[in-house]
Amino acid sequence: MSEPAGLAPRERWVYCGLAALLALLWLATLTTRPLFNPDEGRYSEIPREMLSGGDWVIPHLNGLAYIEKPPLQYWATALSYRLLGPSEFAARLYSALTALGTLFLVWVAARRLWGPGAGWRAVAVLSSMLIFVVLGQLLTLDMSLSFYMTLSVAAFLLAQRSSQPRPWMMLAWAASGCGMLTKGLVAAALPVTVLILYSLYSRDYAPWRRLYLKWGLPLFLAITVPWHWLAARRLKDFLEFFFVHEHFARYLTPIADRQEPWWFFGGVFIAGSLPWTPSALRALGGGWRRQVNPAEFNPRLFLWIWVVFIGVFFSLSDSKLMPYILPVMPALALLIAALPALQLKRDFLITAVLTVVAGLALGLASLNWPRVVASSDRSAYFLPLAKPLGQIALLLLVSGAFVLVQRARDATRAGVFLGAGWCLAWLLLIRAAALVAPIYSGVGLAAALPMAERDAPLYSVATYDQSLTFYLQRSVTLVAYRGELDYGLRKAPGAEIADVAEFLRRWSLQTRAYAVMEKSMFDDLESRGVPMRRIAEDTNRVLVARQ
Repeated sequence: MSEPAGLAPRERWVYCGLAALLALLWLATLTTRPLFNPDEGRYSEIPREMLSGGDWVIPHLNGLAYIEKPPLQYWATALSYRLLGPSEFAARLYSALTALGTLFLVWVAARRLWGPGAGWRAVAVLSSMLIFVVLGQLLTLDMSLSFYMTLSVAAFLLAQRSSQPRPWMMLAWAASGCGMLTKGLVAAALPVTVLILYSLYSRDYAPWRRLYLKWGLPLFLAITVPWHWLAARRLKDFLEFFFVHEHFARYLTPIADRQEPWWFFGGVFIAGSLPWTPSALRALGGGWRRQVNPAEFNPRLFLWIWVVFIGVFFSLSDSKLMPYILPVMPALALLIAALPALQLKRDFLITAVLTVVAGLALGLASLNWPRVVASSDRSAYFLPLAKPLGQIALLLLVSGAFVLVQRARDATRAGVFLGAGWCLAWLLLIRAAALVAPIYSGVGLAAALPMAERDAPLYSVATYDQSLTFYLQRSVTLVAYRGELDYGLRKAPGAEIADVAEFLRRWSLQTRAYAVMEKSMFDDLESRGVPMRRIAEDTNRVLVARQ
């Protein structure tokens, strides 16, 4: 990273030091908690099976074909396993590196567009947004998709300002191709639609002449076509399932059972942009204005359309999940970084006040934590959170008070120190999530199964723990469960036991076997006198052995 001009040497070193420290803590936090269900279990197990089974074309989950998503992240994670061995760190590494890569991209883009101060403000804002930090620590496909979409947008924006735009546009085309290999058509369709809307609204059609279509489109196809072609050769119904079912049907119908109200992403936006919500709303409120000279490319308007359109696009869908809105956050950070200095000083003072208030509130809550936590069978897992919440409260108080004492005289400095404080706070909270792992992870059940018994028949009865197979390094026999494995089971119908009655018949014939089931199922079978011995349990499931 080159040293940014226009900043005092001391500030330059302080900002670089903070960035290096936070990057190290970002990676160190990956090892502090087990894999959570369902996403982390699923996206850690698929590349493990890819590496162990040797099939790099058709992803498999629990030994069954699983083609809901393209394989680029699976390939990268499998390579991580090969280099580092299967572990939580290796599983999360690729996603975490794409998060850090996205921060680097917004630094480069903001610095080249609006100067070094804007670059540091953009990094500070994005690195401390709640939704970005959480998803940058979790193993999902959304962060890597966001990285490639941000790379595509940043390269496109810089191409409009460059005297040699073709290399930047080739990078944009390649990034779109990698995004499509990460999560499908959305990585290509959204940027094209935003460019169309920008041109129509601004009456600026010059960017179309800088697309280098005759070079870019072949590059995009060279990246995306081979895997789709190979998969279609292996599975005759691949194209129909992958494009029609997984793209259009999921978007247009409630087939995925992810329905939410139309305003859902508005709430996600407000909460996910914390602690920068005031600045985010200001950026959205004024970013729609066109320039006086329509012939000059307007990056702020393009980014504004990007944020608004993606939010509207997913709001119109019948399938809504919080991570879908993640690709708007890097663009939002750029918009905030580009706000006038006077507005930023006011907004950052507001953020500093809210930071102090949040610190005080968390401090009081941590001192009275037993009263705050509702009494339930899970209270014991949440009570130990009092100590980390107290640490987070102190961190926020110091960060907010520092900026208030300085009265945000320098917007960049205020943004950097507020951002560092909130980023550390979110990382501490994620680290504390290990305390509630028994609620969300199968690691405890896996540890309870003796190593000498891990080759024994293992049944998963009317349930499927996504993380259990990763920790056991093996698949399970599904009983009366299909879920997202329905497609693979239709390809391999002999891989399941269709009902509990057939499972009980096989169970009675065996002398060495294990089963995982919900507690309600265990109580029912125990009351019926089924021969089984409880080995371990967590808040959701029970591991039993054949007596």
